[in-house]
Amino acid sequence: MQYINGTLHINGVAATAIAEQFGTPVYIYDAAVIGRQIERVQRAFGSLPFRPFYAMKANSNDAILRRIRAAGFGCDAVSPGEIFLARHAGFAPSNIWFTCSNVSDEDLRSIGSSEIVINVNSMSEVDRVIALGLPNDVALRMNPDVGAGHHTDVVTAGEGVKFGIDSAEIDQARMVVEDSGRKVVGLHAHIGSGIDTLEPLLASARRLLQAASRFPNLKWINFGGGISVPYSPGDRDFPIAEYGSSLARIAGPFFRERKLTAILEPGRYVVAESGVLLARVTSKRISSGRTWIGCDTGFNHLTRPSKYSAYHHIVNASRGSAASLRETFNEPAMRERLIVAGNICESGDVFTRDASGTPMTRPMDPTNVGDLLAFCDAGAYGFSMASHYNARLLPPEVVIDDGEAKLVRERQTLQDLLRGTI
Repeated sequence: MQYINGTLHINGVAATAIAEQFGTPVYIYDAAVIGRQIERVQRAFGSLPFRPFYAMKANSNDAILRRIRAAGFGCDAVSPGEIFLARHAGFAPSNIWFTCSNVSDEDLRSIGSSEIVINVNSMSEVDRVIALGLPNDVALRMNPDVGAGHHTDVVTAGEGVKFGIDSAEIDQARMVVEDSGRKVVGLHAHIGSGIDTLEPLLASARRLLQAASRFPNLKWINFGGGISVPYSPGDRDFPIAEYGSSLARIAGPFFRERKLTAILEPGRYVVAESGVLLARVTSKRISSGRTWIGCDTGFNHLTRPSKYSAYHHIVNASRGSAASLRETFNEPAMRERLIVAGNICESGDVFTRDASGTPMTRPMDPTNVGDLLAFCDAGAYGFSMASHYNARLLPPEVVIDDGEAKLVRERQTLQDLLRGTI
């Protein structure tokens, strides 16, 4: 992103032109950023026998899925709906893992292809896969007793989490699968989301490798995803090259000896930085000595600040400056301190919060009613977590590629609120 004459441009297209053509609010994705992140993943782990799988819960837009598939990724799906979307985007069943999480028998029956690997989450799910007579290859999700993440609600391993077969039970799970005449072809661990240091990821990898030595029929070891991206000014890029070289050092010999393939399943890392939620300022007021601005979107479109107290950088897209961008942020150059709130009828609908969730002012360029706001780094867990709360419509989605903005999801109409009702 860059400013030209005060207007934010995304991959060569002015934010004002996007707003004029598609209205606001609108999600915008920069295809060049997605391509850059894909290349970083492929380069970082290229010295391993390696296959990247995209964690599609981060963003399951069909146009984005097709782009990622064309780059050689497989797909990690967590519901029958995600399997359906992955198949629609052209992912072959053999390139899809279905990672279970308290799934129903109906979910398991809905997998639809025997070539999809079922990545089971518990001994109960092992028993049900066997009882249902499903012919699919089985992988086991292990809790490696190491957890990490940017918020307690996204830590998915260690104590007190709902994910993974305890490491003390993993051999029992293997024996139950083998006694049924099946083979455990994959071993998996995913310890959390938004992880910005290597230590927990490598600790988890070592636990997986220790367990894998007791699994004679493995084809894959899936080290999970969860690697972070920068959201705040001053945040560093995740050291993905170092992660790749470290993983190659500790796992490479074992993989080559056993003829295994490593799976990494990044989601956020691939798409987060590509995305902008563009909205228009609808109000400006002063309350208790602080200036509030409101806009035509809310936590129904971008949930992360309200749910996780997550930081998303916000800039004035129609009257801003390069000093306001996250990468080149210069706080002394900002001339207003603003609280940014949404249009949902809840006090919690505030985008600018401190770590405890308390509304706080944010240094920004001067902003008035009618200006455009860009909520940055919103390509992951933005639209995919959006809802119809307050009977607000879902926004359209646009992909910008080679200086051209293309609509990839239409704006909803009021009639969509009645769709499916009787």
